[in-house]
Amino acid sequence: MQHILLAGNAAAARVVFGYLALDPRYTVDACVVDDPYVDQALLTDVPSVGISQVQATIPPKDVRIIMAVGYDKVNSVRQNLFEKLKGLGYAMETYIHPKANVLTKHPIGEGSVLMAGAVLEPGARLGCDCFLWANVVVAHDAVIDDHCWLAAGAVVSGMAKVGCRSFVGVNATISNKVEIGADNIVGGSAFMSRSTKPNMVHLARSGEPFRCSAQEYATYFGV
Repeated sequence: MQHILLAGNAAAARVVFGYLALDPRYTVDACVVDDPYVDQALLTDVPSVGISQVQATIPPKDVRIIMAVGYDKVNSVRQNLFEKLKGLGYAMETYIHPKANVLTKHPIGEGSVLMAGAVLEPGARLGCDCFLWANVVVAHDAVIDDHCWLAAGAVVSGMAKVGCRSFVGVNATISNKVEIGADNIVGGSAFMSRSTKPNMVHLARSGEPFRCSAQEYATYFGV
């Protein structure tokens, strides 16, 4: 059984911990976070250790790291902690849930996390420290650069590319051959049919109230 140190102790860490608690391959010893967040843990099942104390408390030879930090500041917070921990000598575990489907022959970047139902089709490439939530599809020959976050149900179509540190929201779709620039935010349910420049935001229209009641709509449209 592999001993794990979770990088992060907030909402994402709680979910990852729940997955690992059901996975006999792993046991979680503690969480590691930047020092100011030690006492702000949402995950309280295991202790939190500040990064300034972690080497003395849990040496690198005893554990591997699973990245469980969210996408704060367009994934730069997670990238920063990832790089600090590597600099301290910790090895990064690539976590692949048993119900994820990895069909590509390309190696998966170190420290990436694939949750249940995530699919990497043949020819797909996944960088380091990426997080693929449940039911994400990365289609054939698509490329996901380092430190990206793909929320549940996101689809990156064939030969598309998602740039470094980008966030792709719930049920968003990147169309074939489209290139999303670095540091982009693609909102939930957005459909991206054109390539983008770095540091851009793309949102689908929010749910706006229709100009009739639900009963009127159901009668007219047969819902």
